[in-house]
Amino acid sequence: MHYNVQIFTWTARLGVHQVGSVIEIDAPNPKAAAISLLGLRLDETGESSKLAVRVWRGEDATRSDCDCFYYH
Repeated sequence: MHYNVQIFTWTARLGVHQVGSVIEIDAPNPKAAAISLLGLRLDETGESSKLAVRVWRGEDATRSDCDCFYYH
């Protein structure tokens, strides 16, 4: 399947910021798309990370269902 991936970072002082541009990738599922970019372990709670990724299918992120994962 074809996915679009956005990587984000955040801090208390600066808030949320997109890192780079949207990346298009082919992967079997959203989690595989996220892992294949950086090769880092993922968490679904975001408790121990300052780096996250949003993955969706389709052209318009605002109208698509998105999956979010947090890098350890």
